[in-house]
Amino acid sequence: MPTVTLLGIAQDGGVPQAGCFCARCMAVHRKELPELYPVSLGIKDDDGNYHLIEASRSLGKQLRLWAESTRDLGEELPIISPISSVTLTHKHLGHIDGIGQFGREVMGYKSRSIRLIAGERVINDLEEKSYLEPFIPEVISNGSKVTLAKGLILEFLRVPHREEECSETYGIIVRGHKRSILFLPDHDTYEETLSYHKHASLKEWLRSLHIDVALLDGTFFTLEEVANRRSDAAGIPHPPISVSLSLLKERDAEIDPEVIFVHLNHTNPAIDNESKRQEIKHLGWDIGSQGHHVWEI
Repeated sequence: MPTVTLLGIAQDGGVPQAGCFCARCMAVHRKELPELYPVSLGIKDDDGNYHLIEASRSLGKQLRLWAESTRDLGEELPIISPISSVTLTHKHLGHIDGIGQFGREVMGYKSRSIRLIAGERVINDLEEKSYLEPFIPEVISNGSKVTLAKGLILEFLRVPHREEECSETYGIIVRGHKRSILFLPDHDTYEETLSYHKHASLKEWLRSLHIDVALLDGTFFTLEEVANRRSDAAGIPHPPISVSLSLLKERDAEIDPEVIFVHLNHTNPAIDNESKRQEIKHLGWDIGSQGHHVWEI
């Protein structure tokens, strides 16, 4: 049975974040809190091949975490390898800055030995950086459906996100034999995303996708957590969890998919503040747990 494993729940910089000495980051340095890796998914198909969504700077640790997370499934691998495909949602740093590790400097994959599935702008950007040697590029667009293996399909949904920088960002639906999972770690606002997909409400849109789980952008709980750090805090393009909760309200388990928040910034209190976590869970939703959220699909 194919599986999907959540390999990271943090925003691009991970936790601790470089150069930060906030209480949360310092607690990780002191090993009082666990390190959180940038958001990523690992997919195993029916034939035992492994596929990544996102390639983060913590790739080495995530491949080890992936192996450890399969223990309950009866596997005893020291690390997950080789990787058959890499899929990228967009070209922001934390989603692509591990891509070079597939080359000769680190893992040494042979020329054109791994599928690389991404938008045209991402492929072109990686080509300019000379990172494409190990990859066979496959360009996708809104509505594309890509078969990873028998009974395992990726569907791509274009979402508005910092268009002036990215040009294109995608949410991805992973469809398996018995379960489908939406991966949407980055977008600007629900107003823009819902308008783009011609839906009036978040719940209506999620239900229309016929998914069982939605991994949604939870970068910030509220923008107040970065108000003293950035002068442009009001214009940071991510929907805060507080806004998501106001749109989702309480879950109807009979018709609503599970919603799990990922891509958490190091400032987000949902990482370790129990009252904030309960605020989410009280409504029937959840916060991602890397290595522990494993779904048979």
